[in-house]
Amino acid sequence: MEASQTLPARAAGALRGTGGVSIAVLVLGVLGGVVLVVAELSPVITIEVLTTGTCQEIADAQVRDACQLDGTEQHGGAFILLGVLAVVMALGAARRASRPAGAALIVVAVLVIAFVVLRDLPKANETGLVGIRYEQAQAGPDTGLYLAVAGAVLCALAGALRLGRPARQE
Repeated sequence: MEASQTLPARAAGALRGTGGVSIAVLVLGVLGGVVLVVAELSPVITIEVLTTGTCQEIADAQVRDACQLDGTEQHGGAFILLGVLAVVMALGAARRASRPAGAALIVVAVLVIAFVVLRDLPKANETGLVGIRYEQAQAGPDTGLYLAVAGAVLCALAGALRLGRPARQE
């Protein structure tokens, strides 16, 4: 009786003979999807008070939660779903050389950039409740915003690579 293969071994077997472009599409797409999930769980906007101490140290209990906004507060978990979709589409674009999966990776990238431009950037400099309570409050983008853009770029590169290099040209 043969032992069942592990998931990495099955994935490597599935990609054997697909070519360098497919492997690049897979790596870029999966990495982009993972980065999007991490971006959703990271702070997107941070508010600091320019006096002594950080916002969380000097703010009272009502204001302390407003010192930092993470991705789930900004996007409601959308980047987690888009990240998972990107991983699935990267697998399809790599294994089956699927052009629609490559196009879906570009759509994921466009959606993420739309969220960043339309939702995150307009709020990036708003101090909100912290600014009302503390005169020297200053808001700015944080790690999650940069990770979201990086994840979108990786997904777009994977999709463009698949659309630009169909399997027969590998």
